[in-house]
Amino acid sequence: MTQPYECEVRFGIDDIEDFEAKLERLGARIVLPYEFTDHYYKPPAGHWDPVEKNIRIRQWIKPEKDSIIYFIKLKIISIDGLQFKRSLYPEGKLPLFTGPLDMCRALLDDLGFESWFSLRKEKARLWEIPQHGFYTAVEYIKGLGWTAELEFEGQDPQKAASAIRQALDALQIPDFKVTHNPISVIYLQNGERDKNANGID
Repeated sequence: MTQPYECEVRFGIDDIEDFEAKLERLGARIVLPYEFTDHYYKPPAGHWDPVEKNIRIRQWIKPEKDSIIYFIKLKIISIDGLQFKRSLYPEGKLPLFTGPLDMCRALLDDLGFESWFSLRKEKARLWEIPQHGFYTAVEYIKGLGWTAELEFEGQDPQKAASAIRQALDALQIPDFKVTHNPISVIYLQNGERDKNANGID
């Protein structure tokens, strides 16, 4: 669903059956079922803030195709009380290499990156809501549950903010459920909460 200078927000879904029933009432249809695992890497020295940039291998499971190394650099934008992330490269997720998973891993190893963590998006579906002119990706992630993403073209951030707001209104998503954080940050934060709850340092 990559868009030029993609602008995104994400929100959690408490009840997937209720949410999909809402989509169907809006006349939505599934245009792409998919599944993949993202393998995140980090530089051996220094620190990358995962809110600002990340590098990862996307291992496609469904549909079956080659893995891709993506680099993403982001900026958090706030317009009229709405915060969203905007890619700083026009390609959005910048593809650096496409090939077999083991070759992608070897390339990042040779470049000095270290394996960090992986997250798998399962039972994922891209829905089109033609009556309102937007798409939403709905995904299940173990440890997080169901989440959804809204992504819009971001050449003009003001227009992107307006489009995001209209989509959230159509879906009746309250502001407190919406986050600008990338899914990697949400996943890491959730893991830290789990460790703290279990007394793990």
